[in-house]
Amino acid sequence: MQSRVRFLAAILSILAEHSLLTAQEAIRSYEQALPLPDTLFRRNVLSILFDRNSNTYNWIGRLTLDTTVLENKITLNQQYVSNVIVNDPGTLPASRKLRNDQENLSLLLGRHLFTDISLQTQWSSLVSYDNRGVGLSNAFSHSAFAGIAYSPLSSLTITPMAGYRWDNQVGIRDHGPAVNVAGLLQGIDAEGYQINGAAQFHRDLLDPRILESSFARAGVQKIFSLRTRDSLEIGLNKTRREFYTPADSTIESRIDNFLTFTNLLDYDFGANVVASLYLTVASRVLDKNIRPYGVTPPALQQFDTKIDEFHLDAYVQAAYHSDDGHTTALFRLYHSERDETHATISIPGASTRVQLLYADRNRQEQSKDNLARRTALSGMMEFPLSLSDRVAVAAWASILRYDTPSDLNLEDRDELLVTASMATSHRISRYLDLAIGCDGMLSHLVYLLKERSANNNINRVLRLSPRVLCRPLNILSTYNAFEVLANYTVYDFENELARIRSYSYRQFGWTDSTTISLSSRIGLDFFVYLKLYERGQLNWNEFTERTESSFSDETYAAQVRFTPNPRTVFAVGLRYFSQTRYVYETAGKRLDSFLSSIGPTCLIQYDFGAQSTVSFRGWYEHRKQFDGTSRPWGRMTLNFLFSF
Repeated sequence: MQSRVRFLAAILSILAEHSLLTAQEAIRSYEQALPLPDTLFRRNVLSILFDRNSNTYNWIGRLTLDTTVLENKITLNQQYVSNVIVNDPGTLPASRKLRNDQENLSLLLGRHLFTDISLQTQWSSLVSYDNRGVGLSNAFSHSAFAGIAYSPLSSLTITPMAGYRWDNQVGIRDHGPAVNVAGLLQGIDAEGYQINGAAQFHRDLLDPRILESSFARAGVQKIFSLRTRDSLEIGLNKTRREFYTPADSTIESRIDNFLTFTNLLDYDFGANVVASLYLTVASRVLDKNIRPYGVTPPALQQFDTKIDEFHLDAYVQAAYHSDDGHTTALFRLYHSERDETHATISIPGASTRVQLLYADRNRQEQSKDNLARRTALSGMMEFPLSLSDRVAVAAWASILRYDTPSDLNLEDRDELLVTASMATSHRISRYLDLAIGCDGMLSHLVYLLKERSANNNINRVLRLSPRVLCRPLNILSTYNAFEVLANYTVYDFENELARIRSYSYRQFGWTDSTTISLSSRIGLDFFVYLKLYERGQLNWNEFTERTESSFSDETYAAQVRFTPNPRTVFAVGLRYFSQTRYVYETAGKRLDSFLSSIGPTCLIQYDFGAQSTVSFRGWYEHRKQFDGTSRPWGRMTLNFLFSF
């Protein structure tokens, strides 16, 4: 299944034209700069989602408000997430509930004092509760800021703010002053060069901890024609996070510095062909420092560490779009490199014992050094065969070389991945649509060192997936989808190692979805899903296999739908599911397990405005096990969305 996921992800990456942007660490909302004026369209939204699945309860609530009241600008963002698991009385005390809650709140108030100055206040809060014994357990963070937003120019806004922060981590409460200075530069046109920039300096002085989230970005773009442009961007990010470790009486500090340079050039060659050149160079330095707090020194000697990373991403591509937009083509050559080094920081004047510990720790850190290089060639094309027939083809091939200089690291390997797909769509008539998809993938994983070479393998995946949509009558519509999939994994050295066996996985699936409209208000919906799959040992040279297990999954559902008006839907139905598992032994095929479930379903939905709706879905069933026992199982989902 992992191979299948990799295969689908690779195909999607070919079909989507995307910009390769360097990932940045997300900054929590309570540590962000004040929102600056922007031109994005915002909606006021209230949404509530409640889901119960047996003994697991989930709540997700969100409120987004952006409005003006009596010349006061109000921006509110709140999100509440809760997960509760109620244990069965036979496992833990019935009153025992595993619970995880998190609430995030950000409130911004603004009021214009003068034409170019406005008063800004902000309250941010993050509260987390967890009694499951994982993570940071109970923690909270609250901060309050006040300041001004000054716009000396129409294209420049500066927002200096000062405030205070209260923090609780692993039962230790800190508080202290905080400062935030943000700036935004946009819309500057200097002789055809468009200049934009943004910067932020944010620091919380929570004695004895210091937290920081700062960045600076500047970009310039020149548009020469409709499809010819050149753009440059440089960015610098710095984050500092500090965490208590009560067991060692230490504070772990992580300081992350990230510098990026990006250039994107698009050039129109004419004849509907546009070529692009993309380059990103990035450098990252992550310092992990440990210092004691309190009067109790750490029991074990600990060392600071440092990680240096160098990233290079580049591609050159050519894209074609016909005048009518019916024919498109894209070809891309991509290359990336990541050089990562680890080191331990020495302690000046340390004793001989500490120096020996340092040498051992430094050797362990350096064993993580690696250099990864990937080169890929991809292409896609979509074109019409006629007014009612279309064809799309795509292919992608890449080579990954992963090298580690340390003798302690055995992960040196090469990976080859090749994928290809072809899809056709045909409008046979006004009543019948047909689509056929064919996908293939080949991957070869080769570990270069003998200690890991037993895992060398070749994986092949083939899939055929036809689709049919039929509308023979105005009141009848049926959709059928078929899928045949074969997955073969062959190990390079299975003849030398008895414990290594190649295997195969084959699957057939059929989906039928049919809708019948008995009247303008009453309809019937039917759904059938059948999946047959098996796994076995494979002899690739003779292309024979010995089946080890097989499964048969069946799902049948039907419902009666009542629509009294275009905004309201009521539906009740029945759902049946079964799974049969067989194992193959010397004596032949044997039934190993069988489980089934059956129960009613319901749906209530009401749309009371543009993008505003409330819906309730649920089903209740009895699951019957192979040993004859059964247990009730229910699920319900309530979704409320209101836009105003």
